[in-house]
Amino acid sequence: MRDFNMEEPVEIKKDVYWVGSSEDALLRRNIYLRVYRIRDKAFAMIIDPGPECDLDVLKRKTASIIGGLSKVNLIFINHQDPDVVPNARYIQRLNPNALTLMTEDTWRLVQFYGLKRENFRALEKYRDMKANLSTETGVRLNYLLQFIPTPFCHFRGSCMYYDVNSRILFSGDFLGGISTSELFAGEAHWEGVKAFHQLYFPSREALRYALDQIRKLDPPPLLIAPQHGGILQGEIIDLFIGRMEELKVGLDIIHGTGASLSVVIDAINEIARMTEHEIGSTGMEEIFEVFHPDGSYPAIFILGSNNTVRDIKGDPMEAIEALIQVIFSFSSEEQKHRLQSCFLTCLEEKGLPTFDLSGDLEGPALDEVQLT
Repeated sequence: MRDFNMEEPVEIKKDVYWVGSSEDALLRRNIYLRVYRIRDKAFAMIIDPGPECDLDVLKRKTASIIGGLSKVNLIFINHQDPDVVPNARYIQRLNPNALTLMTEDTWRLVQFYGLKRENFRALEKYRDMKANLSTETGVRLNYLLQFIPTPFCHFRGSCMYYDVNSRILFSGDFLGGISTSELFAGEAHWEGVKAFHQLYFPSREALRYALDQIRKLDPPPLLIAPQHGGILQGEIIDLFIGRMEELKVGLDIIHGTGASLSVVIDAINEIARMTEHEIGSTGMEEIFEVFHPDGSYPAIFILGSNNTVRDIKGDPMEAIEALIQVIFSFSSEEQKHRLQSCFLTCLEEKGLPTFDLSGDLEGPALDEVQLT
């Protein structure tokens, strides 16, 4: 996979730039700059302008392309979250004529950031949710903007922007994921996409509606550029869309374990008590430390007093499996053997699904067969 200098703007396609921060955070914010050109003039759109902590980077990177944020004419906002909107207000201070494009549901909340109502354009007002760019003198530019509503992905008013000319779909949080250092996503990034959607999206039906809208796009997108995680291109688009179709998220997870969440939490706490008895309280504290977030993304486990779990984020059974894997990495071979039996008994008694706990109990994996 190509390496990019993410300290500088990255042109992901002609006149389309990634201008986000290269900060090493689990939820890196991707900000995009689209430059539309006609003759000797340029018009610029910022897509999901981001929070104030990214403002200095955004100012520096846009300055090198268009001369600064005062040159921004349009601001597209997918939804109202504080990691998406705040810098829009700063841009409007520099250019009082800069228009904001979003749905009416999104504007209902975004207006409280101090944006100008007279500069707001509701996406629903455009015929067929499509618009052509034109200058104030009435000159129509050869650029088509298409807006794709994605209700409840993850906000009621969320809406994607499809730049038909570049064939880039700016998808907001949808198809985004936990960040890595790479700008473009590979297959290994699926787990981060999966975890992000399981936590922040309400239901599989909401995902499927959004996926249907993407499949209807003609021509289909060549790139999908989310606000978090890696940009999707090539076969990764079809791969991730196919996996997203069957992904359980939100309420699907809560209602799909076959047991109440309280039963799952009881099982996790019993597993933790067994482990603490086997390896000590200090060892158990070190195990839970593995799951502590960096501040930009929540932990799998929400802890109460004395290292007890009081809530789970994400798929409950995957949380149990992740905890057991970490426990085994802190345990000796003898401890693993003793704990394995205890864990299986615990899950069975609580009526929870069991899974293969054998792991690497018999030593490291082999990559060859040696003849004797």
